[in-house]
Amino acid sequence: MRYLVGLPSHKNVRERLKELMDRRQSCLPEGEEQASDAIPAKAQGIKDKSLHENAEPHGEPEPDKHYRTIPPFPYQRAAGMSYDALQKQLRRDKRVARYEDVRTLFAQGLSLRAIARKLKLSRKTVRKFVQAEAYPERPQGKAGARRSLLDPYKCYIVQRWQQGCRNSVQLYDEITACGFKGSAPLLRKFLAELRKQHQQAEAAAALAFDASTQTITLPADLPPKPRIGCRLSATRASWLFVSQAGKLDAKQQQQVEQIRAAHPDLEKAYQLGQEFVMMLAEHRAADLESWLTQAEHSGLPEFKKMAKGIRQDYAAVKAAFSSRWSNGQVEAQVNCLKLQKRIVYGRANFDLLRLRVLHAS
Repeated sequence: MRYLVGLPSHKNVRERLKELMDRRQSCLPEGEEQASDAIPAKAQGIKDKSLHENAEPHGEPEPDKHYRTIPPFPYQRAAGMSYDALQKQLRRDKRVARYEDVRTLFAQGLSLRAIARKLKLSRKTVRKFVQAEAYPERPQGKAGARRSLLDPYKCYIVQRWQQGCRNSVQLYDEITACGFKGSAPLLRKFLAELRKQHQQAEAAAALAFDASTQTITLPADLPPKPRIGCRLSATRASWLFVSQAGKLDAKQQQQVEQIRAAHPDLEKAYQLGQEFVMMLAEHRAADLESWLTQAEHSGLPEFKKMAKGIRQDYAAVKAAFSSRWSNGQVEAQVNCLKLQKRIVYGRANFDLLRLRVLHAS
């Protein structure tokens, strides 16, 4: 542990608090799943309307733009409709809207070339839409025309899966002996889908395979998925403990109260951390000895370790509490020197490093 003159407090006390938070991770409150306050509103997708409301119009007003309307719930599908069917319906709606746009522009007297250029369509498509009195539906392919080489063996694979055989290499050898001519990745893809369904069903016996449709079905009464909460990180909690209460907002103060009430060790650590930070801010060097005694008898190994390190470098730490001078500038220059050394590491010698340092100064 190293203490700098004027800089012993926040870094070291926060490190000890973080170690305590890691040890008492289960006592930290669960955080809300929302964007951080530090993320700008533009990055979160929130438009700042105040800038547009306060701005005065300059010059001529721009012509109104016409945008395509989107329903409030564009991806909400009806009961019983599959996801593939919904996507197919959405694609058809887009084609119908394009067909109506072509018919409208043609009725206004535009040529086929102009319509194709305006809507970015081929003239062949525009000509087909113009000549059709109604929307030309796409021809439907024959159901079941595309089949997989694995279809005849899926019933056997599901049966072996329910028996406990989950090894893809073993299953591939077994179906190859039965006449399978496909590849191993094709089998692994089916097993990945089977494993995903199995995890949702939580039991191999709950799986059912429909040979007619070549699909895996699950029971309707599956148990709900467990809710996994994300607890407040030890780094965030330690920052809250070393921050002054007057500089925290209402939400942060509530989090501090929740952490303090979770365990007596956390309450004791908060009192010690706040007292240490306030001593440094108010330059109360006379109270350092009493604080060290409290930390040594607190029963917290993290603060005992901190008190032991302070006593080993007691003169420098006490000077930090009483003096307004600091060696932070020296440490900053050392940090810049190390950065320059890492940049040219393995590509240059000491002479170039010397020139880079002198040039920066």
